[in-house]
Amino acid sequence: MIRSLLGRSFVGLLLCSSLPGAAQDFRFEIAAGESLADVSALTVTALPSTVIGDHDATDNPGGTRTVPGLFGGGGNNPIQMDLALGTDSSFIGAPTGNFLFDLDLQGLVGNLRDLDVDLLGGASADSTLSVSMLYSTFRSFAPDSLYPGGVPFELPLASQSISNFRLVQIGGAVPVVLVQSAEGGLFHFATAVPVEFSFEVDFLGQLTPVGPVPGLLPLTGTVTRMNSLPRVQIDFTYDVQEQLLDPLSGFLIDDLPLPLPTILPPGETANLLLDATIASIDVDLATTVHLVAEGVLNCGFDTYCAATPNSTGQAGMLIATGSTSVEDAALTLTATKLPGHSMSVLLMSQSRANLPILNSQGITCLGDPVLRFSGQVRLSNSAGVVAFHPDFDDLPQGIQFLPGSTWNFQVFHRDMNPQSTSNTTSAARVHFCL
Repeated sequence: MIRSLLGRSFVGLLLCSSLPGAAQDFRFEIAAGESLADVSALTVTALPSTVIGDHDATDNPGGTRTVPGLFGGGGNNPIQMDLALGTDSSFIGAPTGNFLFDLDLQGLVGNLRDLDVDLLGGASADSTLSVSMLYSTFRSFAPDSLYPGGVPFELPLASQSISNFRLVQIGGAVPVVLVQSAEGGLFHFATAVPVEFSFEVDFLGQLTPVGPVPGLLPLTGTVTRMNSLPRVQIDFTYDVQEQLLDPLSGFLIDDLPLPLPTILPPGETANLLLDATIASIDVDLATTVHLVAEGVLNCGFDTYCAATPNSTGQAGMLIATGSTSVEDAALTLTATKLPGHSMSVLLMSQSRANLPILNSQGITCLGDPVLRFSGQVRLSNSAGVVAFHPDFDDLPQGIQFLPGSTWNFQVFHRDMNPQSTSNTTSAARVHFCL
């Protein structure tokens, strides 16, 4: 009956040559008191701009007026400028954050995902701020001054702050191979993680985001088994030289006060208003980081791997509810958006995939080996819903759900779309606890 339900092409996919390893899924919190980030960041932001005096005939008649050219004229006129905002930051931070690590210390493999590190640990660091101005000659009145053009004018600004300095893993889980040391309880690994980094800089009181900038983060680390829970240390050096073109499309600095020292004669201040957009940001970043993190069992449900639409026009979904406790043994896996009265079977695996199934309209979200609940073939109801309640004492091939283990589930079902075929739901992932 099962062979008829699944079809020969899929039965071959489901046959298991070995049982899954004892993988355990852990959530690691970075210990700020033991972790360190040494960061040096230089940025140059190109800001095509205009400045104009803050004179207003009604509200500020005594304000500064600006006029183009050497001899001046009437009115209050905008002056075109090319601004380059430079920041120079160097700091030692106490990083915070977290990541997930699915570890099989017996099989010497793992999967690292969702790395999210705040290199400043929620604090901010001082950044030396300067601005370079290039403009054509113009005059100001109240105060009266001449600003000769054609030569960049360097203006040091007050020390500003940099904050929310983050490295965030992008994409899916990254496989990791562990190498056991002679001590037995110590495991070494090295891998490369795709990340994005970003931060915010305070520009004259206005927070300006920089990034995200993508990159590939090479890291090395160790896993130490502390009783039943692991401890991870990660080290990496991350250097980036990148130019971001139009990094904040639509971003506008509008009427930002810009007090500009007079040049000829010096000693006074012209009160200008700045309008600017951000054309590009050049980033030069050097980071050396040491992270220490303690692991706890990661419990909960989530979903992954979108399904293809079935004959209802919708894609089948699988949702896990109930308890993640292996002692409670109260897990429910509910498939929805299926064709009515569709014959369905529940599958599970400790690994993941995303591959088309031969002679089927579905995809498998489960990697080898895949186990099937042969004795729990179900029919969806007229609303296209079917629920499965795994018997923890009678799992396929004598498997047991262990605390800390992660299992992935998917439902395979029959369909008429328009001829006789089959399809699958999305997948549900369950992280079990005690």
